[in-house]
Amino acid sequence: MPTSRRQFGFTLLEVMVAATILAMSVTFTMAIVGGARAQVLRAQRRWGRAHLLAQAAEYYLLAGHRGGEMPAGVLPEGFGMSCELVEVTDVPEEALEPINGWRLGEFVIQVTDANGDSIGEMRVRKPVLEEDLE
Repeated sequence: MPTSRRQFGFTLLEVMVAATILAMSVTFTMAIVGGARAQVLRAQRRWGRAHLLAQAAEYYLLAGHRGGEMPAGVLPEGFGMSCELVEVTDVPEEALEPINGWRLGEFVIQVTDANGDSIGEMRVRKPVLEEDLE
């Protein structure tokens, strides 16, 4: 039986092709992971802003638009919130009339970051006493 000089191994070209495919796979995987991480960070920031606005809205809807002293822990250190109560005028005329001393008001709630920049605004409509709108 004659013996062949070729052994059952991989040629240099096959190894280089496999290494290239592996490198491309790692590169694409890192790009996908990096993109997913960026999306998660953006979603986390959006959720954080929405959460702070919801906390401020809950506070003002319970305490009234003048608020009073804000309890500790409602917002992170350095953050601020404000509320203005305005009369709603973009409803049918019959809805503008007070009913038993109540009118439709709109709470305009803003939250600011530590630099004083607005991170968002929320508007909530609810019936309020007529005297609160003055």
